[in-house]
Amino acid sequence: MITANQPFYKSYKWWWIGLNALMLVVWYFANDGFLFWDDFSYLKFAVDINSEVFEITTNHFTSRIGLLYPVAWGIKWFGLNQFTVTIYPLICGLLLLNLIFWYGYTYNPWVAILAGIWLVCDYHTITFVTHLFPEIPIALMVFVALLCYDLVNRREADIRLMALLLSASLFGAFLTKTSVFIVGPLFLFLFVNDYFFQYKNIAFWRLSAILVVFFFVLNGLYYVEEKGDFFYRFQNISANHEATTKTFFDKSQTTLIKRLTYLPFLGFLRGGFFIPLLLAIPAFFKLRKSDWRLKDSKKLWSIAALVSLISWWFISTNWKYYSPMPVETRHITFIIPMLLMAAANYWSENSLFKKYFKPQFAWVILLPFLAIPAYKISVSGRQNFHQLSALMKAQFVENGAAQRVFTDGSISYGYPYFYNFEETNDEYFYISELKGVTPKAGDFLLYNPPYLDAAYNDFDSLEQLQEQIMERGFKLTPIVTDKLFLYRVE
Repeated sequence: MITANQPFYKSYKWWWIGLNALMLVVWYFANDGFLFWDDFSYLKFAVDINSEVFEITTNHFTSRIGLLYPVAWGIKWFGLNQFTVTIYPLICGLLLLNLIFWYGYTYNPWVAILAGIWLVCDYHTITFVTHLFPEIPIALMVFVALLCYDLVNRREADIRLMALLLSASLFGAFLTKTSVFIVGPLFLFLFVNDYFFQYKNIAFWRLSAILVVFFFVLNGLYYVEEKGDFFYRFQNISANHEATTKTFFDKSQTTLIKRLTYLPFLGFLRGGFFIPLLLAIPAFFKLRKSDWRLKDSKKLWSIAALVSLISWWFISTNWKYYSPMPVETRHITFIIPMLLMAAANYWSENSLFKKYFKPQFAWVILLPFLAIPAYKISVSGRQNFHQLSALMKAQFVENGAAQRVFTDGSISYGYPYFYNFEETNDEYFYISELKGVTPKAGDFLLYNPPYLDAAYNDFDSLEQLQEQIMERGFKLTPIVTDKLFLYRVE
């Protein structure tokens, strides 16, 4: 607890309130609508829940009920739009921020100020509180589990309550996305270190293990009852494992070696992950052999981040054959709070930092990092989502006549959103997967340039479709050519 002789005695609550407010502001202004891929899939299943037609199927996304049900409740209570679908990720982000500030209030205010600034201004955090993805909910649940262990290790909490919260948090993360298995080696290390080497927290680990096994078995028995297979979810993950440009199980041995050596470093350079990583690297280098005994609780976050990164580096996404995870760092967004806590604990105790950074100048640290949310806000209009929403409503949704639309992959997949998931006679065809469908007079060609994907030959397919229309004796009459492109075939 902050006392009068500690930094931020008077200003801590204002930092606490201010960073919460900043996250809300960034969430609102950086929201650029749907990406119309994974996020739309989650939304569709959430709508199915509210329509009472949802069921868990061989689509492994349907097993992520830890995300689907909270989102379904959110849109049931607040309606359906680009903001309400991200209320749950936002709440998880705010809870994560406030847990960091509770930690700082209890142990070290500088840790909360630094980690709080870095979290709110983090590229991944902003991206995934403004989109419907499981990354921030998992980050919260893993953080809660680690915090439970930290409190027990400090002898400052009831072991029964902490064991229940830890196991429930990990189970909640498991119900949200199975990538939580990445932290499996971390918690196994903590268990083995305490139970077999340090001879501490024995009762806590026994109860935690019992509860984790209980929750896992209970989940498996549900699948036995409903689907006839204890490992139904894992079978689906394996069956849905398709070869793409991002997978490695289908690549050459040389490519696999690259994935296990230097490709993750290149992945760190994309999406801003390198910023929290660079902030935490000094904390990694300061680790000593004795620190791994975790007698100093502050070392937990450095060890947790390091072990989790190593686990991600080598873990398989398929239980039937070896398939390393893609190098996209969105899959390890939940490691970012660990990195930030490790960095904050390190820098707050650094002698040079203590000498030159006084509490009254903490805003100086905030200023350069504000460039990240400022950038995210400035590019929030690049996807043309607001223009697309207006065009879809005026041109198609409110037009009672049945219409055929040739369009890009995102719109062809996500168009039900614009119709509020109500039945429509309009038909949408993806230009790269026409399967013999040919344009005729009265049809429309609609595409949003940011949605075109070269990996799926969208640009070539668009050009071929335009040529086909001309060869059939039709012409394309422009209706909209500003940011979005809408033509009528005549």
